[in-house]
Amino acid sequence: MPRQLIYHHRYFLGIFSLYIIAGALSFIWYRQGGETLFMDSHHTPSMDLLFVFFTRLAEVVSLSVIFTALLLARLRYFIMFAINMIVVGAVVMWLKHGVFADHVRPALFFGAAQHLHFIAGRPVLSQYSFPSGHTATAFATALMLAIFIRRTWASMLLLGLALLVGLSRIYLLEHFWVDVYFGSLVGVTVTLLVYIALQRPIIHRHSPVLDFSLLERLTKRQVKE
Repeated sequence: MPRQLIYHHRYFLGIFSLYIIAGALSFIWYRQGGETLFMDSHHTPSMDLLFVFFTRLAEVVSLSVIFTALLLARLRYFIMFAINMIVVGAVVMWLKHGVFADHVRPALFFGAAQHLHFIAGRPVLSQYSFPSGHTATAFATALMLAIFIRRTWASMLLLGLALLVGLSRIYLLEHFWVDVYFGSLVGVTVTLLVYIALQRPIIHRHSPVLDFSLLERLTKRQVKE
């Protein structure tokens, strides 16, 4: 099953693997905060709006839309996605508050030493920086939806959006590159493990309950009428 999973999603996982390798190599020269100051020096009003939009793709409103769409499409997809989000969230919270609680965010890291461009309306956070929860959520969502949709173009679009969510976290001064990098790794790794563990009892199990689709039910009702 893992081999089939990798084959069917080889483009998503292949590009993600290149990203992971390139990211790992970047830490040879990485100096924490350098990427933050670089992006902070290139703020524009239009870029502010754009990156706020991207970061909101991993927040409650966007996730609620996804949950609703999956619930309409197929109950088994909704359950799988919900379990995955719970597990990803639990792992991120454990790492943030238990293992790496002393990792601070850019606002506290730089303090008054740098004049940083914080965007009005966005929270100025200081603690629990590692790893990036938004990025983990974005990559977990992208991979799970790619598994459900099974279209190459959709996989590439979802992966691109997840990368932009990660980039937005640095631009908005809420995370460092190291937080984003490991957040993406957590999101994809946990999603693969959850899918492998649950594909037989949920995805590949024939059940009238799991196969229930509210969208199909409504469509059939309209046709009969």
